[in-house]
Amino acid sequence: MSSTNAGVLRALGIAGWLHLEPAILAALATEAPLLLIGPHGSAKTLILSRIAEALRLAHRHYNASLLNFDDLIGFPVPEQGKLVYLQTPATIWEAESVLFDEVSRCRPELQNKLFPIVDETVVQGVRLDKLRHRWGAMNPPPRLDGDDAAAEYAGAEPLDVALADRFGFIVSVPALEDLARADQLAILAGIAPSADIATQLQATIAAIQRGIAGASPALRESAAEYVQAAATKLAAANHPISTRRAVQLTRNIVAVAAALLLLNAESPDGASAEDAFYTALRYSLPDAAWGNPVPQATLLTIHRVAWQLARIDRRDEMKTILLETDPVRRIARTLRSSLDAGEAGRVIVDAFSSLPRVVRIATAAVLAPIVAGRKGLPVATVEPIASEFAQLAVRADETLIVRKGGADWRRNITSSSLPLLDRRTTRGKALTNAALVLLQEDERFEMPALEAAYDHAVSTLEGAR
Repeated sequence: MSSTNAGVLRALGIAGWLHLEPAILAALATEAPLLLIGPHGSAKTLILSRIAEALRLAHRHYNASLLNFDDLIGFPVPEQGKLVYLQTPATIWEAESVLFDEVSRCRPELQNKLFPIVDETVVQGVRLDKLRHRWGAMNPPPRLDGDDAAAEYAGAEPLDVALADRFGFIVSVPALEDLARADQLAILAGIAPSADIATQLQATIAAIQRGIAGASPALRESAAEYVQAAATKLAAANHPISTRRAVQLTRNIVAVAAALLLLNAESPDGASAEDAFYTALRYSLPDAAWGNPVPQATLLTIHRVAWQLARIDRRDEMKTILLETDPVRRIARTLRSSLDAGEAGRVIVDAFSSLPRVVRIATAAVLAPIVAGRKGLPVATVEPIASEFAQLAVRADETLIVRKGGADWRRNITSSSLPLLDRRTTRGKALTNAALVLLQEDERFEMPALEAAYDHAVSTLEGAR
C-alpha cells in the first residue's frame, strides 16, 4: 500500500503537513472530534472540506461567528400537536460531518449549545444518528503569557475551556513561512488532489481502524501508565488535564500507534513505539485553544518521564524515583539509588532543568559540590549545574544600581534582606551570591522564597553526599 501510506494529506493537495498525518488520520479513524488551530489562510478549512469530499460525507460548514442556533436545527413550528423543525439543506439533522469554522469567535451562549454536538452528537436532546465527524477550526487566540511575537486576530477569543476539552485532537497547523522551501514552492505552483484520493483515504482509515481493534493489551496498559504519569507532571507544570482528557489521551495513543504502524510500514527504520506516545501527547492537549500552550521543552520533559514509567515494571527502582513530584527530592533519591551513572545523570539533569530560576540557582549552590564528587556522571549532567554554580562563585564584589525614586523591587532586598545574612557562614555566602546573580539578571524574586529554596536543597540533598 505504498501509495496509500506515502503522504495521504499530500494526495489531498496539502503540502508540508506530513508530520500531522498520524494525528489527523487517527482522529478520522476513531471519529474523535478534531480542532485545527492556525493562522488565516493556512488551509484549515480546505483540508477538512477535501476530507469530507473524499469520504463522500454529507457535510455542513458553518461560520460560527455568524451562526444562529436556528441555522443548525431549523425553525420550530407546531405540527399536529408536536413541535417540529423546518428542514433546509443547511440544517444539521442529516449531516455526516460538520465543521464549525471560526469557533473561537462564536458567542458564549452558542458555544454552550455546541458542547453536546461535539461531545455526544446530540442536539436539543435528540441523537444525530448520521453525524460521525465533528470538526472545528480557529485562529490562534491571544497568548495568556502576553507573547508579543504571536499574531493577534481581532475578535479571536480564547476558546471556552469546557468546549476545547470536547475535542479529542487539537492540532496546530503551520503557516507558509513555517514550511520547507520545497513545500512552499509546491503550494505556490498548485497541487491538485490525486485522482484516486477517495479510495486511498478510505483504505487508509479502514486499515488504521483494524490496527486499533487489534492493539495488544500490553500497548493499552502502557498507554494507561503513560497517561497517569503525564497527567501528574502536567498538573505540576500548571497544565492540568481533566479525567475526560486523560481517557481521551489514552485512546489517542493506541490510535496514533496504529496510524504510525501503517504509515511507516515500508520505512526501513519505521517509527518507534515512543513516537506514538509523544505524538499523541503533543496533539491531545487543548491548552493552545485558550492561549496557554504547553512549552515544547516542558512537554518533552514530561514525555521522557512518562515514557520511562510506561516501559518499566512497577517494582523497578527507577519508577519509584520518577514518581517523585518534587524535583529536588527526585535528585536526592537518584543520588542515593543504584542506577548506573548514565541513567542517574539523565534523571538529575531533567529534574534540575525543570526547576524555576530562583529555585535552580539556590539548589545549584548545594548540588554542585555533590555531583562534582561523583565519579562517572555524564558531562551533560555536571555541566549545567556547574555553570550555575560558577555564577555564584564570581559574585564576591558587585555593583548594583538601584533607582532613587519609585518602588524599585530590588531596594528592599539590598537594603533590608542582604545585610541580615552572615557572609561568614556557608549559607549566608551562598544566599548573598545567589541574590546578586538574580539582581544582576533583573530576575524579580522574594528573598524568603530564595532562602526557602536553599534550605530545602540543604535538608534534602545533604544525605545524598
